[in-house]
Amino acid sequence: MKTNPIIVCPDCGKEIEVLKACGASNFFCNHCNELKSSQRVKAANPLVFPAQPEK
Repeated sequence: MKTNPIIVCPDCGKEIEVLKACGASNFFCNHCNELKSSQRVKAANPLVFPAQPEK
């Protein structure tokens, strides 16, 4: 059984909800009540989103 990793908000540190639609992913924090930038979320969660080498 595979579990999804917990992604945290870069501002408050609470768990973020990942909304997926039409191939796009959006990150929403229920505690802050706002969408979060994918770049900031990825920077705050390096274990979940490892750095990609630049081309």
